[in-house]
Amino acid sequence: MATPEREEINKLNVKAATSSIFVASTLFFLKIFTGIITGSIAVIASALDSAFDFLSSSVNLYAVRHAQKPADSGHRYGHGKAEALAGFIQSIFIFGSVFYLVFVSIQRFINPSSVDHIVEGVSVMIISIVMTYLLTVYQKKVFKKGKSLVIAADRLHYITDILANAAVVISLAIGKYIDLPWVDPLAAILIAVFILKSSSEILKNSFDILMDKDISDKYREDIKLTLKAISPDVLGYHDLRSRSAGDIDFLEFHMEISKDMKVKDSHDLVEDAMYKLKEIHPNLEIIIHTDPAVIDETDGKVKILDKEKPRFY
Repeated sequence: MATPEREEINKLNVKAATSSIFVASTLFFLKIFTGIITGSIAVIASALDSAFDFLSSSVNLYAVRHAQKPADSGHRYGHGKAEALAGFIQSIFIFGSVFYLVFVSIQRFINPSSVDHIVEGVSVMIISIVMTYLLTVYQKKVFKKGKSLVIAADRLHYITDILANAAVVISLAIGKYIDLPWVDPLAAILIAVFILKSSSEILKNSFDILMDKDISDKYREDIKLTLKAISPDVLGYHDLRSRSAGDIDFLEFHMEISKDMKVKDSHDLVEDAMYKLKEIHPNLEIIIHTDPAVIDETDGKVKILDKEKPRFY
């Protein structure tokens, strides 16, 4: 059962995803209308970006809701990877839109055309920048509490949107005062580059989670300090491995304890270690296996009394 703190975080994640859908849909309709009346390929490109923002934010909302489902008999590690799967699928769709956008922009380079209603276009893009900025501020606040991959990915994309929207404003302003028809398609290509960069980050992060990339380095130092502090009978650890599933990380390792320790005492040490690590990292699910060990009198090193050698530390 989710704790009150986790329930609050889940609600915030849903609100953030819902806010993204509202902003993306509003900006899409504003931009597509403005793009049609101005004839600006850069504004239309930005509208296309907002359309995919709407699509990705809708998928995000589903992923956030699905990831919140508790573990069950069919999904004993929970549903956290739904977020990574959503991010992966989004990235594939966004890559397709980027290549289409570049193709259209190249065509506009070959056959340039003038842009009309510049003031209206600039006004809409400034409104877009303000709305997007306010959304990213809210997303940052939500991410600090929940560390959701979907919210982080969404925020990253909207940050690049701010830069892309600024590029459109500049291109429209140049188009008003200087007759340079190639500036508009150039701005569209720059937007495509921004989209591609943010999508690449989302794709990489999602792929790492889906492939269970090890994230032990972020916990290694805390594990060493915790085990050292709880008891001198803890001689070390080995076979540390970890992975992420959205906003929950799974951590497991073998704790080396004195061979003469009673089962009850070793159990208490494990519980103590888990409690202290979860105090530092509340988003952890921890499994600790105990191995009997001794300190070798010849060289002073820890000798593990186990048939299998450690695979990694």
